[in-house]
Amino acid sequence: MSESDIIRSESGISKLNGVGSHSFPARIPEEEEEEDDNDDEGGPLIVKQKSVDLENHAGSWPEIGIPVEELGFSGGGADGDGSGSFTGGGNCDRRKLATYYEEMLKLNPGDSLLLRNYGKFLHEVEKDAIRAEEYYGRAILASPGDGEVLSLYAKLIWETERDQDRAQCYFDQAVSASPNDCMVMGSYAQFMWEAEEEEEENEVIKIEGTMVEAF
Repeated sequence: MSESDIIRSESGISKLNGVGSHSFPARIPEEEEEEDDNDDEGGPLIVKQKSVDLENHAGSWPEIGIPVEELGFSGGGADGDGSGSFTGGGNCDRRKLATYYEEMLKLNPGDSLLLRNYGKFLHEVEKDAIRAEEYYGRAILASPGDGEVLSLYAKLIWETERDQDRAQCYFDQAVSASPNDCMVMGSYAQFMWEAEEEEEENEVIKIEGTMVEAF
C-alpha cells in the first residue's frame, strides 16, 4: 500500500468517527432536565403534555395538571403508594382523572396497578359499585397476589352486599398475600369489628323478637 493510500484511509476513518459522535448527544434534553429540577425542589410532579408517550398515543391529551401522587401512576395513590383514599377536587378534576385512567387503560389494559386504582376511584369517588367491582376483578386476575386489591374488593363486597362470608374469604386471601401491609391489616380489623358488632345487633333483635312472641 502506498503512502497516499494510507493517508486517504486515515482520513476516511476520521470522518466516520466524526459522524458517529453526532449520533449520540452528550447531554439530556432540556425538557427532561427541567422535569428533574422540579422533582429535586420537592414540589409535586405534574403530568404534562411534554411526555412523548401521552402525545403520541393518547390523542389530544390535555395538560391535566393533577399531581402524579393522586393519579396512582407508577405506584402512586392518593398518598403515593396507592393505599390512601382519594381526596379533594371538584367535578372538573374528577372528569380529568376519569379520562386519564380511561386513556391509560386503552394503552395498558392489563396493568394491574391502573386497574386497581381506577377501581378505587370508581369505588370511593364515583360511588359506582358495579364498575368498581369489574375493575377490581380485572386487577385480581392480572395480579392474583396483590393483597391490597383483594382487600379493596373484600371491602366493597362488605359495604355493598353485607355478605360476611364472601368478604371474609377475600380478606383472608389479602392477609395471606400481604401480612405486613398496614392498609390491608387495618381494613381487615375494621371489617372484623363491624361484622362482630352487626352480629351482636342481630342477636339483640332475635332476643327482642322472641320476647315479643312470648307475650
